[in-house]
Amino acid sequence: MSISNTTSRYIPLHAPETANLDDEKTLLPLAVYHKLAEFITKALHTVNAKGDSAKLNEIRSHNAVSIDGERGTGKTSVLVNLRTYLKSTHGDILKDIHILEPVDPTLLEENESLFLHIIVAAVLSDEDVKNSQRTNPESYKQLNHALDKLAHALECVEVQHDERGMDKLRALFGNKHLADRVQEFFKAVLQLLGKKLLVLPIDDVDTSLNRAFENLEIVRRYLTTPYVLPIVSGDRELYREVTWRDFHGRLTKDSNYKPEQAYTTAVELANEYQRKVLPLPSRLFMPPVSEYLGDQDITLGLPSVISLPNFHAWLEIFLAGPVNGREGSDLTLPIPSLRALTQFINSCSELIQGLPQAVRLAENPLQVKRAWQMPTIRLDVMNLFHAEHQRLNKETKREFGPAYRLFSEPPHEPLDGIFGGLDQTTISSWESTLSDYFQYEPKAGAVYLVLQAYKYWQHLAEISEEERNGSIFDTPLFQPLHHEAAGLNQFIKENDFSEWQVHLKEKLPYGWLARLDAQQTLLPYPVAEVGVNSAKDWKYWEVISRSGAAEKIGDKAVFLLSLLTHHNYYTNANRSMMLNIGRIFELIIASLVGPVSLQTLQGIVQDAPFHSTSALAPTKTLNLGPDEDDEPVEISEDDVLERLNRQLELLQKDIEVWREHHKLDQVRFSPWLIYKVFNKVYSQVAEFRNVPKGMKDVGKALDKVGMVFHATWSAFGSFEKGRLFGLPDVVATVNLNSSHNFEQNPHFKMNILPFAPTTGQKGQDNPDSLSKRQFGASTRTASFFLADHPIRSWLDEILAISWVKEAKNVSAREWLFSKLNATPPSRLTSKFLEIKLRKIAEVERQRIITEMTVLYPDSSELKLLADANQTLLASQN
Repeated sequence: MSISNTTSRYIPLHAPETANLDDEKTLLPLAVYHKLAEFITKALHTVNAKGDSAKLNEIRSHNAVSIDGERGTGKTSVLVNLRTYLKSTHGDILKDIHILEPVDPTLLEENESLFLHIIVAAVLSDEDVKNSQRTNPESYKQLNHALDKLAHALECVEVQHDERGMDKLRALFGNKHLADRVQEFFKAVLQLLGKKLLVLPIDDVDTSLNRAFENLEIVRRYLTTPYVLPIVSGDRELYREVTWRDFHGRLTKDSNYKPEQAYTTAVELANEYQRKVLPLPSRLFMPPVSEYLGDQDITLGLPSVISLPNFHAWLEIFLAGPVNGREGSDLTLPIPSLRALTQFINSCSELIQGLPQAVRLAENPLQVKRAWQMPTIRLDVMNLFHAEHQRLNKETKREFGPAYRLFSEPPHEPLDGIFGGLDQTTISSWESTLSDYFQYEPKAGAVYLVLQAYKYWQHLAEISEEERNGSIFDTPLFQPLHHEAAGLNQFIKENDFSEWQVHLKEKLPYGWLARLDAQQTLLPYPVAEVGVNSAKDWKYWEVISRSGAAEKIGDKAVFLLSLLTHHNYYTNANRSMMLNIGRIFELIIASLVGPVSLQTLQGIVQDAPFHSTSALAPTKTLNLGPDEDDEPVEISEDDVLERLNRQLELLQKDIEVWREHHKLDQVRFSPWLIYKVFNKVYSQVAEFRNVPKGMKDVGKALDKVGMVFHATWSAFGSFEKGRLFGLPDVVATVNLNSSHNFEQNPHFKMNILPFAPTTGQKGQDNPDSLSKRQFGASTRTASFFLADHPIRSWLDEILAISWVKEAKNVSAREWLFSKLNATPPSRLTSKFLEIKLRKIAEVERQRIITEMTVLYPDSSELKLLADANQTLLASQN
């Protein structure tokens, strides 16, 4: 059902900031207004029950109503617009009450000792009171008489400190009767107005902190009459603070004995004092902003443009992307108060009216997010899919094909250049408007970093290759050491580098780590990766070349392993080579975010790995412990670089085709989603491991490449999978320990499989496979797009090979007999080897020969082994 123009409440799009609201439909905290009406009705009944004949002392009671709320929650607006609300909903009680204008305690001057002066002045200056003086002269005389008595009583109170003797007694007598005179004054005012009850709003009693307790004392002493209903607004925590401090000051004025006991007593006295002055049954609380943001009856603009919850939902997915809220992936919008909400809406009022129709007319926030994320799918189809998926999930087999068949019909195509219904120019306007607003909100640090990243990525997409100079991660959201910049000092920073200092202790110089003491960040970040040290003489490309793998696969393996290695990291002795995950991760993310040119890939390969200690502390030495070799080793890598360039060109073309196939230029990825993925991947996969003499295992290194890709893919699924896409919010939480057989891993089955087909399903053209691929494409999720990413295709080829380990300090003779599980004779012969080989299957024999060819290509033992195997094969044939 679309939004109705007769919705009960709305927030104006262009209204100036003012507490006075003429239209009752703009009054938002209806529950507060409703309770105030109840309290007023109850106070009227009390006045009627007491009657005029009752003695004053018999009818006094503490009946003040308190409205609790922090600054900007709309307390003043409630007091100012109370008459408007009552006029539209409780017109019958208005004939018996008179609502005064809210009294402002800040008007109290330094030389005025009583808040009571301001209250009396507010009553006498009321327009209705002044007008009634002319139309009701008899009551006016009674009011003047009551006012004279009140003035005399006030005068006695003011001079009592300076009087002596009998004059002092007279002053004290006047003070005793001041409360009676106040009550007589209010009664005379009501007689003049022809009313039964005065409603006295007192706005922000706690505003003037040096007078806050004195102001509460006036309410306690003099506003206990049934003829007046005080409505006191303010922050009750501040009331409590100033009250206990006042009592504490009095308790410790003459003696500092037992200060802790004095504090406890002061707090108890303050609680009882507030219980008396501001009775618990008469306490109201202003709703938090979250309550308005979840109220579908509140819309923006008149006629209605969009409901407030729907607008909030669109902002969430616009900024954070399709996150499911797990592991803190929700990006909280910093709108702390009702005042902040109305100011924010006013700042983007023009843009709100241009939101896509599917977003504006959605029935609920979930439909808003679906309309934005999946603009090519009808909303009713997603509802049916969710219901069918839930039904099938309860069955034993859990075959979800029938649910995916709902997507058998091709969806309608979005317009070119449209992201969820908005063109890039409009999206840029939204990002700029949001950035301009939130840059001044102290708690908006995370939102501001995300908006900066959006702006930076769009800048990279628009400039030419010649102008581009930098990584997609060269923005503060991914650079925690840059959070001390002047442009971010206005934001609250609650995170530090203490964890870094613990984990990097004795690995990086103390001086560099010590500088982190004074730095804080807007968001938490994983510890920078040190990496795994590899042998400086490790010619992995030669090992791969001798492995027997096809040349194309070998070249891809060399390229991916080269992305993992970083040579420009200096130890205490000389240059070292480290294995870091940063380049692999950056390449995956860069290919998703925007077009990837050859120059971009070259920059990734040439720069230090992202979020590594070598990138964040590039001039610092790394302590690898006592095992490092002091002798420098020179390695010629010219042939490697040539192979890398060929593979870079091939990968760039593959990525270009992949992006064009999925039309990724029309998909907008959120920096916040990628920040969460980055945190998760580095927490799981990044490491520091000191391998004695350096790691020289090609298989383990390539497995690490696979771990980075699969962990990244799975992390996207863990944040994307959920109710938004009609799927259960259940993801894998176990650690990813291996890159092999990934499709059998819970990370694939739970996080990714609902979006993407298995390798076997990719080429199938049956209805279920086609429908599932159609669903995955419609979700526009990284979980789907990465299923056929070029890096994954390369890894599938590479990880299928059992890469041999390079031997360390083991002779060919020792290695061979360890494989044959035999004791070597004094003289090795081909006949001896033939006897041993007969006990081994032909496939295993060939594997040993292949592995030995890689490790010991020129050894005599290899020649004898090959001859023995050849003889054995000939005899068997």
